Amino acid sequence: MTVRKLGEADRQKAFTFLARESALNLFFLGNIHNYGMETDFFDLWGDFTEQGELRGVLLRYFGNWIPYAPGEFDVDGFVAIMEDHGEWSELSGADHIIEQFRPYNSLSLDWGSKRMTYFAEMTRESFRPPGGSATLPSLKRMTVQDVKAIIELTRGIEEFTVRPQSEGALRRSLVSGESRGYLAEEGGQMFSMARTAAENPASAMIIGVGTLPGYRGQGVATHLMARLCEEVLADGKTLCLFYDNPKAGQMYKRLGFCDIGFWTMMSKK
Repeated sequence: MTVRKLGEADRQKAFTFLARESALNLFFLGNIHNYGMETDFFDLWGDFTEQGELRGVLLRYFGNWIPYAPGEFDVDGFVAIMEDHGEWSELSGADHIIEQFRPYNSLSLDWGSKRMTYFAEMTRESFRPPGGSATLPSLKRMTVQDVKAIIELTRGIEEFTVRPQSEGALRRSLVSGESRGYLAEEGGQMFSMARTAAENPASAMIIGVGTLPGYRGQGVATHLMARLCEEVLADGKTLCLFYDNPKAGQMYKRLGFCDIGFWTMMSKK
């Protein structure tokens, strides 16, 4: 077995391997599709069998690392890469995969603050559009020109956090096509939103679903999200999302999302 850096020549093999679980591997697929195999902020390593077949992949996105394997993989090899690289702050992925890193004290993972969220998936067959109609004075597709207004809307929703890099990351994602979304507005005031992230030919993630406090309880976010889901599903993609709020989970399940596992996030001590 061999673990080595993946390059452009490995793109098709890696994409095919990861697309078998397109929702779970959305971050891998989105980065490969939108940025290629080699950038200064994104790297991939592959764990190969003696026959030359992929059996696991390790992703680095800035300081965040994600391992994936459908079965057995070289945990020692992945740990060695992370230790050698040095630049990392978070390890995340499917819970059953992350748990395999627990014995490695050299990584200094803070298991006491392990964070888990539900991981849910929607397909074209499971989608259930909401009945009735919410009051949507105006529904607007997100554009690059809306970035500053979206950031301000985000600041007004207490469940969300705006980081220094948020504006630049949003702008880049809208320009590259890895993200699209819709906004609801009234009298020139944006008050609700939903968008995708890491879009690729196989899948997309729903993120940033939120409504200002004074506009909640009207079903606006549900209908906004349904519009977005319907559009993405029509492109032949699978949708996924993370959530840890049971109330939000009820809305997602009414639309047709189904829990498929847990996503775990670990930070360094």
